[in-house]
Amino acid sequence: MSAPPEFWWTSFLPLIIVGVVILGVLFFIILGVLVSRRVTISVRTGGAIALTLASILLLTGLWSMFLSPLATYQETKNSFYQPATIDGLKTWTYSFTVQEEDNIDGSVGGIRIDQDPNASDKTFDLRIYDPDNNPIWSETNITYSKYFSIKAMKSGLYKVEVQNRYTQTIEVYVQITVNAKVTFRPLEPLGQWLSLISIPVFGLGIWASGLFTTMQRKGKKEPVNIDA
Repeated sequence: MSAPPEFWWTSFLPLIIVGVVILGVLFFIILGVLVSRRVTISVRTGGAIALTLASILLLTGLWSMFLSPLATYQETKNSFYQPATIDGLKTWTYSFTVQEEDNIDGSVGGIRIDQDPNASDKTFDLRIYDPDNNPIWSETNITYSKYFSIKAMKSGLYKVEVQNRYTQTIEVYVQITVNAKVTFRPLEPLGQWLSLISIPVFGLGIWASGLFTTMQRKGKKEPVNIDA
């Protein structure tokens, strides 16, 4: 099973560091261009730089949350493993709940018959039924063991059936695992962090550039002089 999303930072920490370094380099490049052109770094100029940096942070954050590559891992929802004793010519069954798109993996085998030197010659049948009781996987005359892997096409109660084709009691080992495919964006937490960081930077840039004061002035109505 792959690492769950809560451990995303262990794999993407170098990428985060590189992103921070790139943003820092961009900031100093802009600052260097302004200095080389002898632009006076006033409060308003600093505000414009802050707005540019905030825009970069926000756009990077939005891309990380909604457009970055997807990753998947298998999450185990249910697991069953135990020996099953089956009387001669009888059938053993096990039912379990599965959701649509889940993967059903497992194996049945390892026939054991006490005090029978010909146990390896005995066979069993294996069938798997969907919620409508339709067989979706089957194998007959299995001499030792059989592995299966099925993708559930509908949600409901599935059933595994093992039939003993021998007249004496046998014992087999049954293992069933239900896995769900989980899809997530590993960079989404980074995007949330960058978007959050951009908010105070935007506020600082708006204040320093004087945009807030300008908008307040435009919002005020100028007095109208009426000549007598």
